[in-house]
Amino acid sequence: MIKIFHLAQLSLFVFLAFFLLGCRTLRAPETPYESWQAPEWAKPTEVKDGFWTSIRARKLDTDEPLTLSELVAISFENNPATRQYWQAARAKEAGLSQARSKWYPQADVSAQVGRQKQQFNEGPTTDVTTYGPEADITYLILDFGGRNAEVEGALQELLASNFQFNQSIQDLLLEVETAYYTFFSAQAAVNVAEADVADARTAYVVAQQKFEAGLVTRLDVLQAKSNLDDALYSLEDAKGNEKTAKGNLAKAIGFSADTDFSIAPPKNAVPREIKTEEITVLIDQALENRPDISSLKASVRAKEAAVRSANSDLWPSITGGASADKNWHHDYELDNNTRDNEYMGYIKVEWDVFDGFYNLSRKRQAQAEAEQEKANLIQAEIDASSDVWIKFYSYKTAVSKLVFSEAFLASSKESYELALEGYSAGLKDILDLLDAQAKLSDARSKLVDSKKGLFIAVAELAHATGALGSFNENISD
Repeated sequence: MIKIFHLAQLSLFVFLAFFLLGCRTLRAPETPYESWQAPEWAKPTEVKDGFWTSIRARKLDTDEPLTLSELVAISFENNPATRQYWQAARAKEAGLSQARSKWYPQADVSAQVGRQKQQFNEGPTTDVTTYGPEADITYLILDFGGRNAEVEGALQELLASNFQFNQSIQDLLLEVETAYYTFFSAQAAVNVAEADVADARTAYVVAQQKFEAGLVTRLDVLQAKSNLDDALYSLEDAKGNEKTAKGNLAKAIGFSADTDFSIAPPKNAVPREIKTEEITVLIDQALENRPDISSLKASVRAKEAAVRSANSDLWPSITGGASADKNWHHDYELDNNTRDNEYMGYIKVEWDVFDGFYNLSRKRQAQAEAEQEKANLIQAEIDASSDVWIKFYSYKTAVSKLVFSEAFLASSKESYELALEGYSAGLKDILDLLDAQAKLSDARSKLVDSKKGLFIAVAELAHATGALGSFNENISD
C-alpha cells in the first residue's frame, strides 16, 4: 500500500510539471482604454522568427543604376505577394489529389495482440494470448455522382487558384512599374524645384541690385525674397516626396525601405501612341484575358460542382468490401497453440433516410452559394468593363496633357526670359517677373506630372485588359 501511495505522488508530480511547462497563462486586456502589455514570451523578436533578419540580409547590386526590367526581376525573387498565391495554388493541388483518392480502393492493414485471463469460483481458468494481422479493402461503387463532383470541384478550385496566381503577377508588375515611374518622377520634381530655386534666386539678386542702385523700392526685394523662400519650401517638399517614393519602390521589390539603390531612367521615350483597338474590343479582350475574371469563372464551376456533390448525399451509396484476418492463440492453462482464419466479402448499401433535413439544407446552402458566386462574377465583369473604359480614356487624356504641357513649358520659358530681361532693363515691374517665373515653375511641374501620368496610364490600361507585360512592351526596357 505504501508503494502504491508513493507511486501516485510521483505520477501527480510529473503531471503537474508537464501541465505547468506546457500551458502559458494569458488574459485579455484589463480595461478598454489601457494598452495591453505582452508577456515576454509573446513579444516578437528577430531571434524568434528570423524573418526580418533574412530581409536585412538581402543585398542589391548598387554598382549600376537599376533598370525597370531589373527591378521587376528582383521583385519576383523577393516580394512575398506572388509566393502567397503560389503556395495557395499548391495547397489546392494537394486538395485535388485528396479528392481523386476516392477513385481508388481504400486498404487498411493492422495487427493486434492481447491477453485475456478469466478466473471463476467454479470451473476452469482461462488464460489466453491472441495475436495476428488483419486487412480490409473497401471501394465506393456508386454514389450518384458525388465523388466525381468533388473531384470536379477540387479541379475548378485549383484552376481558380492558378488564375489568382497569374493575377498576383499582374498586380506585382503594376505595383513595381507604378513605384518606379513615381520615384523617377519624384527625382525629376526635385530637379524642377532646384531650377525654380535658381530662378527665384536670380530674381532676388536682380531686385537687390536694382534696390541698391535706387531704381526700385524695398518692396521689390521683399517680394523677390518671399518668392525665393516659397521656392525653397517647395524644394524641401519635393525632396520629401522623393524619399517617400523610394521607400515605396523598395517595398515593391521586397526590400527594407532604407535600402540604398539608384534607378536608371526609362530607355525609351514617353509613349505617344500605342496600338489600341476600339474600346468595345478592348473590353471584350479584358473579359477574356483578365486572370481575376477567369478565376471567378472557375470558382462558379466549383460551386456548381458542390451542388452536385451535396445532391448525391440525398441518395444511397453502394460500397463493396473484403476483409481477412488470421489469429494465433496460446492457452497457458492447456499449454497449446491454435490458429483460425477468417475471410469476408460484402456489398453494403447506405442511405440516410432521415437526418433532420441536414443533407437537404446542405444542398440548398450550396445552391445559394453558387448563385452568390454567379452574382460576384457578373459584378466583376461589369467592374472590369468600367475599369477598361476609365483606363483607356485616362490614357487618351494623358497623351493630350503631355502635348499641352510641352507647349506650356516652351511658351513659359520664353515669357520668363523676356520678363527677366525687361525687369533688368526697367521695362517690367517685379510682379511681371514673379508671375512669369511662377508660370515657368508650373509648366515644369506639369510636364513632369504629365510624363509620369502617361507612363502609368499605359501600365494601368495593360493591367485593366489583363495583358500587362506584353501590351506595354514598347515602354519597357
